[in-house]
Amino acid sequence: MPNSWVVQRVAETGSTNTDLFGGAQNGAQHHTALMADNQTAGRGRLDRTWEAQSGANLLVSLLFREPHSEISLCQRIVAVSAVRACRKFIASDQTASSPIKLKWPNDLLLHEKKFGGMLSVADVDQTFIVVGIGINVSWAPEYAAKLKDLELKQSVEPIDLLRALLEQIDVVEKLSRQQLHDEYVDLLSTLSKVVRVELTNGNVISGRATSLDADGRLVIETGDAKHLIDTGDVVHLRDANHE
Repeated sequence: MPNSWVVQRVAETGSTNTDLFGGAQNGAQHHTALMADNQTAGRGRLDRTWEAQSGANLLVSLLFREPHSEISLCQRIVAVSAVRACRKFIASDQTASSPIKLKWPNDLLLHEKKFGGMLSVADVDQTFIVVGIGINVSWAPEYAAKLKDLELKQSVEPIDLLRALLEQIDVVEKLSRQQLHDEYVDLLSTLSKVVRVELTNGNVISGRATSLDADGRLVIETGDAKHLIDTGDVVHLRDANHE
């Protein structure tokens, strides 16, 4: 593993996010990673269950301290790094077609089917951020995808993907904010699509996702109005060019 990371691996736990959050409160250092072969209480956004067969997929939480302690910034760093890491294992004839994309704010898509997701938590003062990420490597539920659905140029296990992910985070963290923003936007499948966004207060906004602002907020156009979305559950309805 990269020397810049402290990596811990456990066979089973309830939630790596919960465990690492507690570790951070007790002084765990910046760039600590906690990987589990199995999670019994893994959760996704909106308190949804994150399914995975034991040992089949990458289940890891990552600790960031200042100066990276902004949730949206950390999520974009991890998201871009995750796409880069996955692409390391894809056969060259598939890389050009870019089958791996991002769905705002925190999903990884493989041919528009979800195969990864993130959930971030922070302390009250945001002195640290814990980003949990799960990526389907060799198993997925029927409605989802997995990395091994693609033609790979080499065998890959969750630990291999973790190594590649941490290496890429070290690289991506060195990008300027503008460079990170540009790469994230380039990977974002959500833009130019007609979407439905379910907000955390229960309201729903439907419109066209037109852009992403510098702070990572999604811009939705509904008729003559524009909405800036900080967080929400996005459903891709259709490509705006094929209405």
